[in-house]
Amino acid sequence: MTTTSTLLRRLTASGAAVALAAVTLTACGGDDDTTADGLTRVTLSIPPVGDSLPVYQAISKGYFEDEGLSVELTPAANGATTINALVSGSTDLALVSYPSLITAYASDLPVTIAAPAIAGTEEYQAGLYVLADSPIEEPADMLGKKFATPSLGSVGDIWFRGVLLDEGLDYEDVEFVELPQANMAAALEAGDVDGIFQTEPTLSATKADLDVRAIGFQEGPQGLFATSTSTLEDDPEVVEGFRAAMARAVADLEEDPRAVAVAQMPANTEMSAETAETMGLPAYETEYDADGVQDVIDLMAEVGLIEEPFDASDLWRDLD
Repeated sequence: MTTTSTLLRRLTASGAAVALAAVTLTACGGDDDTTADGLTRVTLSIPPVGDSLPVYQAISKGYFEDEGLSVELTPAANGATTINALVSGSTDLALVSYPSLITAYASDLPVTIAAPAIAGTEEYQAGLYVLADSPIEEPADMLGKKFATPSLGSVGDIWFRGVLLDEGLDYEDVEFVELPQANMAAALEAGDVDGIFQTEPTLSATKADLDVRAIGFQEGPQGLFATSTSTLEDDPEVVEGFRAAMARAVADLEEDPRAVAVAQMPANTEMSAETAETMGLPAYETEYDADGVQDVIDLMAEVGLIEEPFDASDLWRDLD
């Protein structure tokens, strides 16, 4: 069994998603899959949050073009809608949470990992927050209380159920409430919920308006760039080029993450330079953490979100 301290650091989704806009774009492999310059058109669905920072950097620096790719961004939707867009071919790549992909794969949908994306860190500080003067001091104190999560059956409640299981407690004694992250601070202040699951950039806004403290942070694999199995099989050079461009962008972030955030987030989202300067950033990954993903798969099976666990290696293919 994974230890409580490990579970408190594991598992979160990439940041909050925005509504999917109505767009008509050609996915790679179609009749019009190249630009006038001979680049392969690739559609990529991402949310306008810090999790997407390497993508903005790769576009700005021309790293995708160096790999023969012309990346067209589309707004992100919820996990199920984004997975359906990958399966239908209306988008080629998408930033999603591991629970979203695991659920889809366990349901025999033809999706897989194109590239790793983010992992949690103590700096990122994604996790369970309560009011500063709350009597809640540890996970066990949430029994009989209300826990707000952005989506039921996704990262927020999956993670916390695992924490309680690890302590020998019954997660069914916690009432999980689905609530948009933007509405959580008000619900917490009003006493409608006792704890909230927060990630950036909503977390920074919550901290600015409300005195909150964390009960536990999460580390480990959180988000990934997904694709359809047909894209991986029919256009492996697209996935290989995407991985290479992202690796260059992540190298830039490792060298000076704040400089990249301040340069890219205000230019590509509604985030201010001040927020970009201070917000918590995840760890940006280029290597697949099979052991960490296996923990997520096993936990989802244990709490009944998928019928049976499977091997995390089934989700990843080396292209070298």
